[in-house]
Amino acid sequence: MAQGKLHVLAYLIILTVSPTVVHPEGLSCAMYENTSFTVGFPMATFGDIKEPGRVRCNRSNCCVGVWTFYNGQLQPFVLGCFPAHAECRSEICVPECKNAMYRCLCSSNMCNANVTFSHKSPAPEPKRRAHWNDSCDWTTPVWEQPRNASNSSDHVAIHAAMIIILVALCASGIIIVKWGVNAFLARKEDELELQEMPTLQESGPPTMPVEGLILLQALREDLWLGALSERGVIIKCFPPPMKDLYSQEWRILNLLTPLQHENIVCLLTAGTGSTGVLEHHQLLVLQHYPEGSLRSYLTVRTTDWATACRMAFSLSRGLAFLHANIRKEHICKPAIAHRDLSSENILVTADSSCVISDFGLSVVLEDYQMKKNGNDPAVLNMTGTLRYMSPEMLDGSLNLMSWELALTQADVYSLGLLLWEIFSRCNDLYADHQSPEFRVVFSEELGPNPSLDELLSLVAENKRRPQLPKNWRRKKLQLYKTLWETLEDCWDPDSEARLTAQCAEQRLHNLATHSLPSENSLSHR
Repeated sequence: MAQGKLHVLAYLIILTVSPTVVHPEGLSCAMYENTSFTVGFPMATFGDIKEPGRVRCNRSNCCVGVWTFYNGQLQPFVLGCFPAHAECRSEICVPECKNAMYRCLCSSNMCNANVTFSHKSPAPEPKRRAHWNDSCDWTTPVWEQPRNASNSSDHVAIHAAMIIILVALCASGIIIVKWGVNAFLARKEDELELQEMPTLQESGPPTMPVEGLILLQALREDLWLGALSERGVIIKCFPPPMKDLYSQEWRILNLLTPLQHENIVCLLTAGTGSTGVLEHHQLLVLQHYPEGSLRSYLTVRTTDWATACRMAFSLSRGLAFLHANIRKEHICKPAIAHRDLSSENILVTADSSCVISDFGLSVVLEDYQMKKNGNDPAVLNMTGTLRYMSPEMLDGSLNLMSWELALTQADVYSLGLLLWEIFSRCNDLYADHQSPEFRVVFSEELGPNPSLDELLSLVAENKRRPQLPKNWRRKKLQLYKTLWETLEDCWDPDSEARLTAQCAEQRLHNLATHSLPSENSLSHR
């Protein structure tokens, strides 16, 4: 009983000296609601609007702000009064990044109108949790968010007040109270960290007409070559029944565009078609890559060793970027699984580098994504181009206990097949310096249109993979062995034994730094 009374006393002391700011006339906050997003309740219901852009809170002592980066600029989603009472320990708005959004709570008038990014005391480096891999240091890391630290001055004030009030208590009581205070502070920090922000629901990507767009040539039913501001562009079209697919692909590209990675397709703008054949269609306007898809490139061209290595390295580099969870300055990009890598969905630049495109089936690897999909295995399995699907995707054995890693490793399997297609057209690997005609992977075994049952039998049950070309020269050389081992480690039947995209990138970079031995040097071996 004595211990319980002391614990209660400690809690009351802390609440009494809490540094939360109280505004007798009500806290004033900046108010804004982005029309492209909606919340489950009007922000105006939590205060009285005094003038445009300013609200006086009647239920809360905290202002709230939520932002994201779009086209390189910080854009507000919601500004206003926090819906409920909360302990705001900061008078200025110092946002934290979570799920690609920046959020803050602050306790001074109009504090959410000014964003302050801390430079003097940067956040600690995120800790990594990973499985060890025999071939690479780390698999795809899972980033742990650092806990919110309380303001040091708050702790000083609290402990000072505790010392003054508890001086009269017995020595044994002091120890008990200090233990209770520490436990309370730990719980309060956890509560502050886990406070729910207003739930944002995307109402859709841009819907305004894309002005100045000129159609030049239909490449296929859903793809046009065009011009925008005298610049060649590719226009990906989505008729009204496919608006959900448009929204999904725009969402992924919107997360990727701020970092402008050279091996990820560049989104220039988005919107609707206003006239002609594209009227009422949703449009993604992308940078034009004149060499076309990887399949069309390899069909009409062969490569040398340097070019093949450049294509392979750039492809793995793009995938490694896609899988990475990146926090850079004011931008955070969550890890993303592509789920539909094929030689039709890879584009080639003028210098023969590869660019990953077509993100209609991609998923953001965050906990909320799994909750949204309700743990339905059908959502995660059987997506993509059949020929390039991993065995666990084909037979439905995807490991849902570690689904984020499972999805990225399924991408790595597809990467291995694409690397085989690239190096199969490298003249320098053949004894007569003549590569055979391009063949899409498994076409020799299954023909041009394999069925699901045929692929299941070949890939999942019999564990067959593309064959090492018979006339590759000097297969016993270490360079050839390293190349082939890299391909085999990408398409290993055990998904957890495969390379990560980051490790494949590292291996291919090392291969690209070596030249193939000449015929003269080979003849003397």
